[in-house]
Amino acid sequence: MEGGGGKRRRSEGGGHEAPEEEEEDRISDLPDALRLQILSLLPLKSAIRTGALSSRWRGLWEQRWPEPSSVRVRLPPGAAGAAARVEQFGLIDRRGRRRVDCFSLAFHGGQLAQPDLRRCLDYAAACEVEDLQLRLDGGSGRGSRGGGGGGATRGRGMLTVHFPVGSRLLARLSVRGLNLTAAANAMVATLEVIHLHSVFLTDAALRRVVGACPRLRELDLRYCRRLRRIDFSAVGVPNLRSFTVVDCSRTTEVRVLVAPRLRSFRFSGAFLSSNILSGAGGSLEHLYICSGGPETGLPPTNLPTSVLNLSNLSVLTLCSIALQYISASTAKAVTESKLHSLRELHFLMFGMANSNLADIYSFLKTCSFPQLERFFVQLPTNIRDSFTENFLEVAEEDPPKGGLENLWLAKMTNFKGHRNEMQLVEFLLRKSSLKKLLLIAPTEDHPQGLRKIQSDVLPNLLKTEIMHLERASANTQIIFSEPDGPHIQPLHSEVFVRATLICGPCILVLSYVVLYL
Repeated sequence: MEGGGGKRRRSEGGGHEAPEEEEEDRISDLPDALRLQILSLLPLKSAIRTGALSSRWRGLWEQRWPEPSSVRVRLPPGAAGAAARVEQFGLIDRRGRRRVDCFSLAFHGGQLAQPDLRRCLDYAAACEVEDLQLRLDGGSGRGSRGGGGGGATRGRGMLTVHFPVGSRLLARLSVRGLNLTAAANAMVATLEVIHLHSVFLTDAALRRVVGACPRLRELDLRYCRRLRRIDFSAVGVPNLRSFTVVDCSRTTEVRVLVAPRLRSFRFSGAFLSSNILSGAGGSLEHLYICSGGPETGLPPTNLPTSVLNLSNLSVLTLCSIALQYISASTAKAVTESKLHSLRELHFLMFGMANSNLADIYSFLKTCSFPQLERFFVQLPTNIRDSFTENFLEVAEEDPPKGGLENLWLAKMTNFKGHRNEMQLVEFLLRKSSLKKLLLIAPTEDHPQGLRKIQSDVLPNLLKTEIMHLERASANTQIIFSEPDGPHIQPLHSEVFVRATLICGPCILVLSYVVLYL
């Protein structure tokens, strides 16, 4: 009898077909407890991917352990930290060595000794941790000397993390305020993300760490002030996609010769005499450079030619010093720009004197931006109009005649209506068909309480003057207040800058962080 429910297949004799049994998914039919046991044996990423198998697997990975898959040890400062240390270490002992996704340890100087830290690292390795976070905040004694500050010299008794840490599934490592050493010829095939903040490590140790991680895709170095020469040319980083260096104050050279997949590079710190761009020109899409220049002269650097040759770049953020280098270079020789894919341009201006405005105009003239859509200018918070403070005799530069046909959004922060700021506004209104022009007045006090910045409300007389300026498009909307939402913020919303404050005849350089939320 022929059944209607089964599939039919042709027999080997060729004449008849026999019903074929449907394939049975026996694993999905297992009880939840057994399927959770299977998931507990898988790395986190693989466990999450099982959600695509069927509706019965979807979201099951979130329940794969009866106890929390994260272990977080937080020791409060002061006397309470000692009691918390005994309690939380006891909880770790009672938990046993079950698998853990994330192990996080945060403490203050003097609360842990080296054996305590070693005990935590051994536990995390035994639990095959995938995300390891270690943070020392401030203090001294047996802990880190200025753990939050990342001093340039190693303090006596400074706690040390020895790399590799031992977990065979480690995918993400974050260390703050500790010493880091690295074994030679180590291999951590699973590690993809490394964040080091205020960490004491040598150039050689960093090379060994990076060289041990062939799958490394994200490297973030901040306030590691022992580093001088970041050089990966000998080890290569074939999978690196994002690289950030912030205020590693002794670092003046960054060299990466093999980075075929690098998409984002952010640098903020001392002047770079040699930079990364030669090793990733074909793939780089997002570039942020904010570099403090030397007191006099312009030392040799490959910055101008490197930036202008980034044909795949879509977002570019430059400080006024980097802009000055490019402007000076293009003035000496005719330089062809390949920035034809750029969609967002962001300038961080330390000053807005004639020379600074000339640098902006020179850059816009040199480069052709057929796809540029968004233009951001962070102006300095000068008390006085930079136009009246002409420390250099610089002739006024004529503005570009075009090239901004697709620009629809321009935003100037810390806008005060000074002469050169107004000239830039007039240029943008006349030479582009903007949909929105945002002019945002400064609102914050200067660091260290020097003097309060003017109100965030621009004078009505100035607003009226701006509203009557000539425009290429009658539909351009001029906005004088900060709108809500991230859609009008630059891609590089986290900006580390050194701002120049002009107070009469003296110039005071202040360091601060601007964070757009």
